Parts: sequence; C-alpha cells; structure tokens
Amino acid sequence: MRQFITKIVLFVIVAVVLGAALDWAITTGLHHRTDYVQEVWNDVMDSTVAPDLVVLGNCVAAHDHNPQILDSILGTDSYVFAMSNLTFPYHYFMWNMLRKYHTHDPKLVVLALDYSDMSYREAKTNMENEQFLALMCDRDARRFLRQYGGYSWLDAYVPCYRYFGHHKRIKYGIYNFLGLKRYAGTPEHYKGYQGLDCPYNGHDEWFDGDFEQPIEQPVVAMLDTFLMDCNKSGVEVLMVLPPIVYELSDRVVNEAEVYRVYDSLASAHRFECVHYVAPHWLSMDTNHFESPNHLNKQMSDVYTTYLAHYIATHYSL
Repeated sequence: MRQFITKIVLFVIVAVVLGAALDWAITTGLHHRTDYVQEVWNDVMDSTVAPDLVVLGNCVAAHDHNPQILDSILGTDSYVFAMSNLTFPYHYFMWNMLRKYHTHDPKLVVLALDYSDMSYREAKTNMENEQFLALMCDRDARRFLRQYGGYSWLDAYVPCYRYFGHHKRIKYGIYNFLGLKRYAGTPEHYKGYQGLDCPYNGHDEWFDGDFEQPIEQPVVAMLDTFLMDCNKSGVEVLMVLPPIVYELSDRVVNEAEVYRVYDSLASAHRFECVHYVAPHWLSMDTNHFESPNHLNKQMSDVYTTYLAHYIATHYSL
C-alpha cells in the first residue's frame, strides 16, 4: 500500500512539474509576437511602447480611432488600447496595467465610451476571452480576472488548466517559444487600430425591440475614481462618445440617462465629454458604418481627423 501511495505521489509531482513547464512555455511564447488576440496586451506589458496619447475603450476605440491620423495632425505618439465587447471595468483594468508596466503617464487619455459601459460583463464568456489566458502570470491581472472576469481558482493556479480547449493559443505559444514565429499568427493592428472595410451589416437582431442598459453604481464609482486619479496625476482626459448608427440609439431607452452620467462625471472633474452620437451628422447615415456601432475605414479616418482637430484646438500636447 505504501509503495502504491508513493507512486501516486511521484506521478502527481511529475505531472505538476511537467504541466508547470508547459504552461510557462505557452505563456512565454504568447508574450512574444502573435496574432491580433494577444498583440495589444503584449504592448501593454512592453515598457518600450510609451505613447503620449492613449485611446482607451472597447472595440469602438479599436475600429474608429486611427493613430496614424492622430500622430500626423497632433505630432504625437499615440496608441489604441482596447478590448472588444467589454465595458469600463476592463478599460480601467487595462489602464492600471499600463501604469504598472510603464514609467511615465501619457499626456492625454481619450476615453471612448458607449451606452453599455456602465455595467459589468464577464470576460471568460466574452467572444475574445483568449486574450486573458497569458495574463494569469501577473498577480494583479489574476486578482482582477478572478474578481470580475468569471475566472476560477483552477484557471489561476492549476498549470495549463485555463488553456484546455484553446488549441490555437497552445499552438501559437509553443511555436513562438520554439522560435517558429512564422507559424504563430500575424499581427493585424496598427498601434491597436484596425479599420473595417466591409459593407454595412445592420445585425437585425440588434433592432428587435427596445432595450435598457444597466447603470451599475459600483461601475460609476470606478469611473469616478479613474477620473480622480488622472486629475491627481496631471493626466488630461477627453471622454468621447464615438458615432453609432442613429437606429441603434433609438432602441436604447435609457441612452440619455447613461450619457448624463458621463457628462456629470466629466464636469465634476473638470474634463470634457464630447458627443458624436445622434443627432451628430456622423451618426445619421448607415453608409458611414460597417456595423451599427463601428464606422467603416473611410469614415473612421474622417471621424479621427475631426477628433484630432478638436484636440489640437483644446489641448496642448
């Protein structure tokens, strides 16, 4: 019996050691050059990426704000740090991770918000949840993702457990670790930006009746804290509501209430909140859009130019 128990213990020890080694290899590989899922987070954790203008937000930020145009008009080094389909708690998480890995703050944060941002959303069930797998090596990321993202103790501490079922992440991580970068995916963003060149897709399911967006007070308090921290640190914040199709705005029954929260917090901290949603002309034509809340490439350039000139006349960068 003792011999049997000894063999079991040795088997478990070997399995844990091998699992930890494999986990380390995959995670290390994913922190090098890889595809669009990981590339922005890799730049968050790369201290050599040090923009003086940061665009923060969800996929609206990623698809609507072209850093090439911002830089050409403003003479800045800008970067879009965004996570698709997620809300303000995740923007704040990314901001805190930026400050952890970078030695100086940007001069200006453009905080791109929409009607959905004042609620929680679980990262683990998000359509691009694979971006968080390699972050579990960081203690602060691990704590946030367990508290808000739906990740468990097993995801955080059992080697390789969180990678089960994510075959492409495993493959890309190992390829990168072995130096076979050409097999490990292709970056698709330019400084966090990805223009969309597809015709308008109205997503009919989005227009099936009216709906109300939650305004959760802990998230409102989180935004308040973010703005307070930026004020204390001397970081300027420009809150923007990028264009969304007017037909979608009409379906959000409490859209005006959400926007009043943004306006009130901006005013309280002596920042600005600029609206490009309906009735602004950019939001009033479906030909401007790839989907109800994403501008097409041509109009994202127009919008970014419009925004850059606004920044040039209101901020000293």
